Amino acid sequence: MPLLGVFASETMFERPDLIPTTLATALDQMQRRLPQSWSYLSRVDLSYILASTAAHNLKPYGKGCPSQELGELLKSECLDCSNYGLLTYYISRLLLSEEDRKPLSFVGWDGGAVGNHQMLFLSEHGKMPHLAIDPTLGIACIATFDEIASGKPIPPDAIAIIGAREQLSASRLAFVTALLRGQFRPSQLLYYFPTGEDYLTRYGNPFDWPTRPFPSCENDIPGIEALGQCISP
Repeated sequence: MPLLGVFASETMFERPDLIPTTLATALDQMQRRLPQSWSYLSRVDLSYILASTAAHNLKPYGKGCPSQELGELLKSECLDCSNYGLLTYYISRLLLSEEDRKPLSFVGWDGGAVGNHQMLFLSEHGKMPHLAIDPTLGIACIATFDEIASGKPIPPDAIAIIGAREQLSASRLAFVTALLRGQFRPSQLLYYFPTGEDYLTRYGNPFDWPTRPFPSCENDIPGIEALGQCISP
């Protein structure tokens, strides 16, 4: 997949009137590069992948922004994995009408092969998530949450690289390897918020998380000191 540089700057937020035209061009480019196994994805699905690509390219990885506000995320010099997920959510709302939007689940892992890290899952209304997106590392994957969490190996043609920051190359390789080998486990689940709205209202209080309340920063992905925000009680 290409690095869609047209979405790689903050100008997309300064001229939202240009987004529909730019999006159409970028989606056409993306569709031409998709393997056959991805051809059934709708343009709405691809819009979420595009939003993830835009978030990945917008800011370098680093300490991150403590705020959940879009304006503050855009001002931050660097972002962490929870910031990239939230930025993907905000960008997707710019790209899609309210009628076209789908539930975007926020999932945190802690331990095992991937360490402390967040990824997103896209769902159809009333159905299981069918597309996994990692805007921090620039990865998209045709897989359900159950498949990944249960340790089912994901085939290579179901994984696409949608970002390529050299800064995160070692971590990207480790994460793709974990998908290919089925190295995720249910016991590594840190939290699961079914929608972005749920995430925004509940993430700030770890005692209100749907799974275990106290994350740690141990066993992180090689090459990154800590992916995501580690909240102490």
